Amino acid sequence: MKKIFSVLLVVVTVLAVASCVSQPAPAPAPEGPKPSETVLTPDVLEHKGTALGANVPAWTMAYIEGGAQGVEKLPEYKGKYVIVLDSEGQSKQGTIAAMDNMDAPVQIARYLSTRVQQKFAGAQVGDRDQLQEYFENVVKTVSEARFSGFATGPDWWVYLQYYKPGAKSKSEVDRRVYRVIKVYSINADILQTQLNKYLNETEAKVAKTPEKQRAMDAVQSAFYEGF
Repeated sequence: MKKIFSVLLVVVTVLAVASCVSQPAPAPAPEGPKPSETVLTPDVLEHKGTALGANVPAWTMAYIEGGAQGVEKLPEYKGKYVIVLDSEGQSKQGTIAAMDNMDAPVQIARYLSTRVQQKFAGAQVGDRDQLQEYFENVVKTVSEARFSGFATGPDWWVYLQYYKPGAKSKSEVDRRVYRVIKVYSINADILQTQLNKYLNETEAKVAKTPEKQRAMDAVQSAFYEGF
């Protein structure tokens, strides 16, 4: 399980910097493709369950594989919206303390504004053209809002060892860091009630034409699909 967790945990990092298999040219040429550097996958040196031999929890694996929306698919989070906050540092206790002292409401609002922005990005091109100002105002309003009703969930920490770019062996260590992740969840209907308030308040401030109203209605009617 530890090896699986290590691979999954750093998959985003690996994809971001992973090298391609070199394809040498049939004959030397100044502009021919060059072999790329190999990248060693970071190792998990320790995690929260190591001392007791405990397995990585299902919610952590779901987050690694599918982000917060992956956690939402688990039975215990059915009908809920999930946000996973994270913190990194050199000291385990310091990183855990940073997570405990994090201004969760501010981070939650920032996360939700990003999710709203992504939702608007999926709107029809014509709707985006009509409602650009509305979209921008909603995103700004949500980012500054304070949402209530989020419950604090479980956390998990790992101690990761990263290697230098182009390292040929695991003796070429770049850095070691602790990473803590923590779950926050809220009933979907409670969050939607709060989001609807901000959507409606922002809409009321928009100078509307019949075209804008139709575009706004179309966006709002499908707002929570896949949110």
